[in-house]
Amino acid sequence: MKEISDFLKKGVDLGDFPGAAYAIVDVDGSIDMDYVGYRQLMPEKIKNDGTEIYDCASLTKVICTTSMVMKLIEDNQLSLDTHVSNILPRFRHDQITIKDLLTHSSGLPADIPKAKTLVDENMVFDQIYDFDLVYPRGEKVLYSDIGFILLGKVIERLTAKSLDDYANQVVFKPLGMEDSSYHPDKRRVAPTEYRDDDVYKGLLKGQVHDEKAFALGGVAGHAGLFSTVKDLSKFILSILRNDGQILRPDSVDSLFPLQITYQVKEGLVRHRSLGWNKPTKGGTAGQYVHFEHTILHTGFTGCNLWIDRLLGLGFVMLSNAVHPQREKNEIIKYRYPIANMVVSLRRKV
Repeated sequence: MKEISDFLKKGVDLGDFPGAAYAIVDVDGSIDMDYVGYRQLMPEKIKNDGTEIYDCASLTKVICTTSMVMKLIEDNQLSLDTHVSNILPRFRHDQITIKDLLTHSSGLPADIPKAKTLVDENMVFDQIYDFDLVYPRGEKVLYSDIGFILLGKVIERLTAKSLDDYANQVVFKPLGMEDSSYHPDKRRVAPTEYRDDDVYKGLLKGQVHDEKAFALGGVAGHAGLFSTVKDLSKFILSILRNDGQILRPDSVDSLFPLQITYQVKEGLVRHRSLGWNKPTKGGTAGQYVHFEHTILHTGFTGCNLWIDRLLGLGFVMLSNAVHPQREKNEIIKYRYPIANMVVSLRRKV
């Protein structure tokens, strides 16, 4: 822990990110946590104290949305082969399935242009339903927020609940994740960027950083989760132990196999499982994890998480590295060496 914390403190001192909290989770049940740096830098500097709630950004896709989709599959309300248009009639690409969205291979664009101009849900979905495909379905992997926004809407249609209510029912409450929600206690939240546009002016604190999720009221399939490393450690431990608290063992098992591979260019390959990413050379899970037994994900605000079931180890780090401006975010380069430290210090490699 000291080696990792000292490494992170150097990043804080260099101004690469304000601060961070992290946890190492062992399948034996031990959870070691620490934190460094500052909760916020403006309008005044406030040091972290270990109680910080962070904007988890795209970790929402796996902690919440993927888990909820798998739960609906368990309950026979959905299947991987279900066509999205069967549930969302305005979605005109009737060949696209739930699996296509989960694996980022649907052909949908990555993002909505000029997202800072989005005001409300109607604007978001009017654009999404109007999109043409940018490549043939299944031809490649293009990481897409749009696909997970659609998955969020699918969940709400099938459950007749908001995403935050259903996530609380099937993920947060079963695991005792008391500080996880889409509507956090703002007093404990580490702020993200200072936003200055026609939609919002001010420091985002307890309000989601992602502009599309902001327009959707902070509750979306691709972003919106706020949490702590303590809470996310409970999620990691449940996956490591495959204890059935949130998903059946066979559902958890189905998250790990490789579903699609796409070579972006020579030396750069993207691998996806259901909802989750798979390890890549030089990636955020380091060099010692096992490809077949590892899932991982990152979040734009500075978060990353990985789970290796063969090693029996998991790791999560949360940060507001986009505070006070996203251009100052330099935390990415710390992920690979930290992952290597975690494994080499905990397991013989």
